[in-house]
Amino acid sequence: MSQQTHVLEPNAGGASTSTEHMETRGSALVLPHGLALLIVMLTYWTVDIVSPALPSIKDDLTLSAAGAGLVFSMMFFGRLLGNAPATYLLGRSGAPVTALVGSLLLAGGSVLAAISPASEVLLVARIVQGAGVSLIVNAGLRSILKSRPAEGAAMTYFGLAATVGGIFGLQSGGALTDTMGWRTIFGWSSILAIAVAGITLVSIRQVRHAVDGSAGQLPAARRNPETVRNLAAPLILNFVVFANYSVWVVLPLYVERSYGASAEATANLLMVITVVHLAAAIPVARLIRRTGSDRVLVLGLVVALLGTGLVLAAPSLMWMALPLVLYGGGQIAAVNAGGDIVLQRGAGSSRAIGLLRLSSDLGLVVGPIVAGAMQDAFGYGAPFVALPVLTVCSAVAAVYLLLIRDRRQAPS
Repeated sequence: MSQQTHVLEPNAGGASTSTEHMETRGSALVLPHGLALLIVMLTYWTVDIVSPALPSIKDDLTLSAAGAGLVFSMMFFGRLLGNAPATYLLGRSGAPVTALVGSLLLAGGSVLAAISPASEVLLVARIVQGAGVSLIVNAGLRSILKSRPAEGAAMTYFGLAATVGGIFGLQSGGALTDTMGWRTIFGWSSILAIAVAGITLVSIRQVRHAVDGSAGQLPAARRNPETVRNLAAPLILNFVVFANYSVWVVLPLYVERSYGASAEATANLLMVITVVHLAAAIPVARLIRRTGSDRVLVLGLVVALLGTGLVLAAPSLMWMALPLVLYGGGQIAAVNAGGDIVLQRGAGSSRAIGLLRLSSDLGLVVGPIVAGAMQDAFGYGAPFVALPVLTVCSAVAAVYLLLIRDRRQAPS
């Protein structure tokens, strides 16, 4: 992804003063902390509302498991496409305008999904939804990072807001699908998107007045961020962590085929993961501050590995909750630690945020497509064998790249 973040770089001969000023002004336009958390929560409500409906969408539109995976992952493909525009808008226009544009895209994509006559139209609508989500999420994370820059703090607040939204999404998604059909979840998503637009409209004027009142007192540039090459290792690991979220696609299909689970029962299973995310967020933040993000990342990957692999050993839906507790705890630790590594090494720049969301969304696109193809080719339980293997490899890479490499580079 091509972008410029001149504000964090020293001025060479004054040539980039204007661009730096524009970047700094755009970066100063952020949402108030409470409103940023609110729009992140509402946005993730629209993201997680779809998972319980996937079996119904699959049956109604006569899709394969891979096709159902596409319905899920096309939103994240849209998020992938939206990362570059989001980074540009954040630097030039600020977080409120970025979130407003995103909310309009999300609303339009949700309406199109609700009325889509065929799977092809639904997939296009999901891409539009994803582009909107990308803009909102980038704006929200930028605003949260601005108000809570301490190690681990921004990812913790962001994760808490996203998890609360996920809880609402799962519960409403299962209930709406069982009572009124899967199209209603997209109608409700459009209402949530309009609410986000209203919040950002209210905040835009207030934020601009605050920035104008402090003209000439713009914050000093933070330390120079590391190069993209030095961020490559944590970005690759972040991609693997988010690819492991394909469990949200393969689990509903697996439990429906193996246990005849309803959409509401599936939502309750996914709720286990979400509640663990919520409960573990603060302890994970404390662990990051105490032991460092790199070690927490490795620990999270190992625990997520155990949880994923034990899904197939569960004799019933009730017992499946136990491995999902491990999976949820490991994933939230890996997500928050991996994200914190990128944000801290990238000095909180727009580029670091954009690269973090890019690697996350790429994992959320590739993971479900590959996992769905595995289910079609090898059976509905196949991803629960393959994903732990991938996690083992990534954990080994994490140990080498983030621990051993740093020790070797340390001065003797």
